[in-house]
Amino acid sequence: MTKDTDFKSSDKGLKKQLIVDAAVKIFHEKGYRAATLNDVARELGVTKAALYTYVSSKRNLLSIIYIQALESFFAEAYKIGESDLAPPEKMRVLIRHHIKHIVIDNLSMFAVFFSEENQLPEEDFKTIRKEQRKYNRVFETIIEEGIAQGYFRACDPGLHTCAILGMCNWLYRWYKPGNGRKTPEEIADHFIDLLENGYTRSKDQPNRIEPVGATESEPKAKTRGEKELLERLRDHAQIMTELIDELETIP
Repeated sequence: MTKDTDFKSSDKGLKKQLIVDAAVKIFHEKGYRAATLNDVARELGVTKAALYTYVSSKRNLLSIIYIQALESFFAEAYKIGESDLAPPEKMRVLIRHHIKHIVIDNLSMFAVFFSEENQLPEEDFKTIRKEQRKYNRVFETIIEEGIAQGYFRACDPGLHTCAILGMCNWLYRWYKPGNGRKTPEEIADHFIDLLENGYTRSKDQPNRIEPVGATESEPKAKTRGEKELLERLRDHAQIMTELIDELETIP
C-alpha cells in the first residue's frame, strides 16, 4: 500500500499519530523553520488540506509533538518514583529508563523537542515548562529521600537533577544508532557509574585502564621495563636450573 492508502485507511486517532510521526521526521531533517505543512503532507502522500482536519497550524503540530513527548516521560517515571525501591536503586532505574526508553528510543523527537522550543506559542510554552518541572520533581524527590535516609550526601536536589538530566539529554546530539561504539545499556551503566563514583580514582583502583577490545588472545604490548624484568627472571631461572642439576650430582 502507498502512504496515501495507509493514511486514508486509518482511523482518526491513528491518522493524527501518522501526522505527528511524519512531522517529527521532517522537522528533524529540515529544521522547524524551514519545514512546511506541505512537506509533512508530501511525506504522507496526502494534500495539505487533509492535515487541517487534525491540526490547525504548524505551530499547533509542534505543540502536539512536545505534549506527546512529555506524556511519554511521565508514563513510567511516576511509577518508578512511587516504587518501594531504595533511593539509590530507584535513581538507577529512572536514569536507565530515561536514557534507553525516552532519549535513545525517540532521538528524532528529542532533537525537535530541544532545538525548537522557542518556536512554541507562548501559552503552550508555559504549559510544557510546567510539565517539565513536574518531571524534574520526580528526580528531586528521589534525591531528597536518599539524603534523608543517609544514602546520598547533602546537596542541592534541583541542581543535581539539572546535572543528571543535562548529561542524559545531550545524548540526542551525539548518539548514532548502530555506530558500534556503545550500546544503550553500556551508556546507561557508564553514566550511572560516573554519577555514583565520580571521575577521580580511589586508592584501591588500578591507575591504568585496559584498552577497549583487549582480549586474552590479544595481550597488551610490554613496556621496555617489563621486557628487561622478564629477561632478568629468565637469567635467574637458568641459574637456578643449573644449581639444581649440580646438587643432584652430589652423592
